[in-house]
Amino acid sequence: MREEDASLMIIRHSVSQLEDQQKQQVISCVAALRQTMSAFNREDAELALMVVAAEVAADEQPGTETER
Repeated sequence: MREEDASLMIIRHSVSQLEDQQKQQVISCVAALRQTMSAFNREDAELALMVVAAEVAADEQPGTETER
């Protein structure tokens, strides 16, 4: 199994364990992201999503400041 597939399985399992309201919020956010991404070239949208994910992860680190 590829690392990406394993990570996806872990994340989907984590989402499935959330309370219903929070799970629905996550599902809605995923749908909105997919809809927004569909307006762009796939490669560009994937890169942009990775940038956002990295920025969010960096913001969650205590004492880490990011440039914007």
